[in-house]
Amino acid sequence: MKQVATSAATPTYVRYWHSAQAWAKENAVSLYALTLAIILGLLAIAPRMVIEVPAGSVGVMWKRFAGGTVTEEVMLEGTHFIFPWDESTLYDTRLRSFTREYEAVAANGLAIKVEVALRYRVNPEAAGLLHKLAGREYLETLIQPEIASLLYKFVSKHTPENFYSVKRDEIQDFLEEQAKIDFPIGNDKDTTGNPLNMPMIHIDEVLVSNVTLPLTVRQAIERKAEQEQIMQEYDFRIAREEKEKDRKRIEAEGIRQFQDIVARTITPEYLRLRGIEATQSFATSSNAKTIIIGGRDGLPVILNTGDEAKPAERSPPAAGEAKPN
Repeated sequence: MKQVATSAATPTYVRYWHSAQAWAKENAVSLYALTLAIILGLLAIAPRMVIEVPAGSVGVMWKRFAGGTVTEEVMLEGTHFIFPWDESTLYDTRLRSFTREYEAVAANGLAIKVEVALRYRVNPEAAGLLHKLAGREYLETLIQPEIASLLYKFVSKHTPENFYSVKRDEIQDFLEEQAKIDFPIGNDKDTTGNPLNMPMIHIDEVLVSNVTLPLTVRQAIERKAEQEQIMQEYDFRIAREEKEKDRKRIEAEGIRQFQDIVARTITPEYLRLRGIEATQSFATSSNAKTIIIGGRDGLPVILNTGDEAKPAERSPPAAGEAKPN
């Protein structure tokens, strides 16, 4: 190594500096290679050290040398730096949905197909616990089995006929209410030993989009419903006839009362006056007519109300005389 000339009065740090410069010049190629290797190494491990959490998501940390999955906190939206030997998993916390058809057994043993649509989202605070207990496949391991269990519980208490009378809203309300109460809740403990009792999944809405009954049961229920409608129609007809009977009875009573009143007020003089008025109307009418006058008081024969208007009794025919037809 080439020595750098220095005087005894030169400070120690200056002598070290000159020595370092001389060593760097002699080993410049090695230093450049080492720097390049460090840069390439950093570029290679940068994806494992720099974590970007997108909008609507959280990150869960798994520390290789510090206890594994972190359940007490999560990484929020933004950029985070971690050690390259640690790992992170992203969970979407936005509202999601899925639709699935379940086949359940009713109270009488018949199978019923029910299509359920579920809207749910991951609880951001419990994402670490969800990752520890279920992982990214939480839909298949937690949500779908729980919804199926609640649906089987409801269907097993009803017969297929009830699904024609039970409103679909009642099924939805039951599933939604029970899912919010009985849905899996984490029972892990934090670093201080306190239980982390929090729902890992929030259920927002449960929709029953379709209920399919066996063909024979559906046909039998439809026939029964048709007969019930016919019976209701007959009941309506009977009620209508009862009303009609009351109407006719009231009408007959009114006619009878009218006749009783009129019978006491009509006299022969009144009838004679009305006959005269009718005769005058006949005489002034422009229609062609034939009026036979000859009744009592000069009235037409058809308006005569006296005894003379009665037809004379026929005398029996004489011997040998033909009988009138």
